[in-house]
Amino acid sequence: MAKKKFKAESRRLLDLMINSIYTHREIFLREIISNASDAIDKLCYRSLTDENVGLKREDFRITIQTDAEGRTLTVSDNGIGMSEEELENNLGVIASSGTYQFRQEVGKDNEDVDIIGQFGVGFYSAFMAADRITVVTKKYGEEQAYRWESAGADGYTITPCEKAEVGTDIIMHIKEDGEEEKYSEFLQEYTLRELVKKYSDYIRWPIRMEVTKSRKKEDTTSNRRPRCWRGSSSAASFRARRCCASEAWARRRVRAARRATSGPRTRGDSSPGRSLTKASSRPRAT
Repeated sequence: MAKKKFKAESRRLLDLMINSIYTHREIFLREIISNASDAIDKLCYRSLTDENVGLKREDFRITIQTDAEGRTLTVSDNGIGMSEEELENNLGVIASSGTYQFRQEVGKDNEDVDIIGQFGVGFYSAFMAADRITVVTKKYGEEQAYRWESAGADGYTITPCEKAEVGTDIIMHIKEDGEEEKYSEFLQEYTLRELVKKYSDYIRWPIRMEVTKSRKKEDTTSNRRPRCWRGSSSAASFRARRCCASEAWARRRVRAARRATSGPRTRGDSSPGRSLTKASSRPRAT
């Protein structure tokens, strides 16, 4: 399919985005997650009157996935999705007609002005961290899914594709690191978790991400327990320890009983409880 061109004003704004007009590039994740939340809101509202939606409130979710080797960050939702026409209208045209003029008015000296999210350009903020964006979406009630792709201000393409479930996947190919900018941080689990907590804690829908859980390696010396309670639970360990104590007590009682019943010894110490004579196994000569 032939590449479509952005509107002139959209191209200018995209050029500003790509060349980093905004110092807090991390804000793009907030905008992408907010868009995903809006899509879920629409389908959830639809489910109140349409029983064919087939999703309960607890089924809705936003998922974040990373591929460090492929340098992709994907934000997915199971919201209402977009049709081909909606892709054209929502992603092919930037909503505000006054954004570029506003940026010109504030000037380059004030680069911290938050124009993102105030002028309908939230989706395009992803180009501050990504050099290529792919959107795969399937609208509720439609059979055909579509793929929207763009590498920036030069334009975009929309092509039919396959997608099993309703919803949208936004796949961002993260830029390579530069001398001053470390874009790879947007592929790191810790950074993403902190950004979600910082900017998207207000989102009503669960945000899920696969995380790596680590635990301290067990010391091999600590596993050298008595055989009777190795690998047992705490309750079983207690019973085993009590059993060991009972066996030791019984052995002491048996030894004490043997000393009490043995005959007197002819030599040796005279300590209490010990025999005073030594029994001989040989008969004496007469």
